[in-house]
Amino acid sequence: MAIAIYGGSFDPPHVGHIAVAEAALKELKIDKLYIVPAYANPFKEGTHAPGDLRLQWLKKIFENEPRIEVSDYEIAQNRPVPTLETVRHFRTIDPMIYLIVGADNLDDLHQWHDFRSLDTLVTWVVASRRGHEGSGMLRQLDVDVDVSSTELREGKKNHLLPESVREAIQNYYHQG
Repeated sequence: MAIAIYGGSFDPPHVGHIAVAEAALKELKIDKLYIVPAYANPFKEGTHAPGDLRLQWLKKIFENEPRIEVSDYEIAQNRPVPTLETVRHFRTIDPMIYLIVGADNLDDLHQWHDFRSLDTLVTWVVASRRGHEGSGMLRQLDVDVDVSSTELREGKKNHLLPESVREAIQNYYHQG
């Protein structure tokens, strides 16, 4: 079989992220899906919620799904971690890796650290997103939830926050 890695900021995690995870479990022939929250995204200014809190939220969301493991690998490094480094870490578990990315990342993939090496180590899987076209050349997960973490941080569409952590997320982002 194989494993899949689904990384991101998850700042905050939302039902769109859950939909991607569910689609991956259903559509990919994988033994395990590793959800890997980033310590920091190298293409963004930083995160709003600290890594340990985002990790805690994700673990709560996926606690009842035995085929999903929320990994602290990148957060434990206490620095931005290139995806290539994360993939190499997980290749010690299984050399067959699907790497799930959002369609909104496709235009910038060539800018990722040592993209050519990364491209030789993974099978790319693109999660569709409204307003962002996928690629006919890559495996696709058809997920279309109209939400963004930015909207949720602004207090919009709170019904799209996972119920198990909704109150904690709302309290964190809107405490003041």
